Amino acid sequence: MKKRNLFTVALTCVIGMTALAACGPSSGGSVTKPPETDPDSWNSLESGKTVQITLAGRDVDTERANYLQFVNDFNATHDNIVVTLEWWTDGTAYNIALDGMGKNLPDVFMLNNIMFTSFAASGKLANIRPYVDESILDDMYVNGYEVYYFDHETKTCGITEDAGMYGLPKDQGPVALAYNEDKLRDYVARYNSTASDADKIDIDRVMSVSEPMTFDYFLEIGKKLKTVLGQDEYVCSGYDMQSVIYSNNANYFTDDTARNQAIDTENFAQAIEFVQNMYKEGILPAAGTVSSGGETVFSSGRSLFYFSATGPWKTKDYWQTCDFTWNIAPVPVGMAEGAVSTAYIGGMCYAISNNCPYKDAALELVKYLSTDITSQRTQYKRGQCIPNLISLAQEYATDQYDFIAMQTGKDDPCPTNRSVWIDVVDGVGGTKTDANGNEYTDKVTGRYRAESFTLDATWLNSLNQFMGGTTGSFGSFWEPKADGTWVNVREALAAYAPELQVALEENYDRLHRM
Repeated sequence: MKKRNLFTVALTCVIGMTALAACGPSSGGSVTKPPETDPDSWNSLESGKTVQITLAGRDVDTERANYLQFVNDFNATHDNIVVTLEWWTDGTAYNIALDGMGKNLPDVFMLNNIMFTSFAASGKLANIRPYVDESILDDMYVNGYEVYYFDHETKTCGITEDAGMYGLPKDQGPVALAYNEDKLRDYVARYNSTASDADKIDIDRVMSVSEPMTFDYFLEIGKKLKTVLGQDEYVCSGYDMQSVIYSNNANYFTDDTARNQAIDTENFAQAIEFVQNMYKEGILPAAGTVSSGGETVFSSGRSLFYFSATGPWKTKDYWQTCDFTWNIAPVPVGMAEGAVSTAYIGGMCYAISNNCPYKDAALELVKYLSTDITSQRTQYKRGQCIPNLISLAQEYATDQYDFIAMQTGKDDPCPTNRSVWIDVVDGVGGTKTDANGNEYTDKVTGRYRAESFTLDATWLNSLNQFMGGTTGSFGSFWEPKADGTWVNVREALAAYAPELQVALEENYDRLHRM
């Protein structure tokens, strides 16, 4: 529809702010079923009057510019709805602001998975399940939306008969192993030029999208490449702990109730030992020596690999900051039985405040951003996300219509292996065909961050502080002691396990008292 009066999006850019007093998760009172709302709030558009709603979001300037475009596109094509964008450039400030608002939230807002459980459990979010046609979900990845269901009786995320639905995916945020393709090819050639045939690095194995490198092979090639690095260069400038743990068929918990710890298991210990070995062998910069951050080291061209926050939302930044060809591969996989390459999935949703007086208008915006084909194409070509729609996966992975090429002005815009991100979110075990027409079994998948299954991340922060040596008596897992020895990972994790168990039980009890 052509809009009678085109409104210019108003943008509030919050650069700095005073931290608001946080409103605890239980502030909403006890909620045992999807919260009731004023029925009129789902019929606000029937009057024909113009409705104005607010969308709140956060992140760097490139993402703000993208959302200005998305909102302007929505306003230009929807009668009677005007969206105003409010923006925080700092994610931490944004989260503090949301928490401090209690139930007086923006009409529509981006909500990360760490905060979702507490917001849903306390009745702050509108239940959209009765108003979302199931046909909309047929073209979406199940793990992209099932995490935004919440059952108030069992206090768990996921689809059940009684669960409400409290958001649609903004993005799934899969990560991958990023690499500097220009430098990697060059340095592998340098190493192989003097190596015996048996000792040469197989560049095709390193960059394979279908056969993830193992932990052992990544360490092996890392030690070899280290010998040809220049000054102030690194094999890998950063890693994602959860991707390492998940990729060795391990987890922090015994199941998704997150009630019982599993850090004293063999698979978990092996994963942590792999991280420790990367430090031991100099694959990673020595702990605390890279002041500029691992991502900056990678984007400035000083490392071969980086697998931390290398998700599709980074492409818009890397197009501007990386003056080299970069690409992605699956995260390395451990040797434990049943292990597959399992990348961390961050993800956010678009949620609607339960106090929003114009919920039907708000849902139109949420569906447009999350499920509209034109909107999804605009988002992926601008380097914002992978498409939420399964029907767009192939065209995105191959840039079938040159949308990304036209956006970037390059024939082969980075990363060319975008299919890896699709592999992360579409599950594991299916048969696929590579760029050369060869069939292979999908050995790549993903899992949402561990904090998504708990009320907050306090337990994880405490565990990371223990492994980093700032608490406890064992010292840092990531650097040698004064006598040159390293922390015994198994012994230290076994010692900390009871403390984590107490923290998880307290977290579980707090959630079930809400």
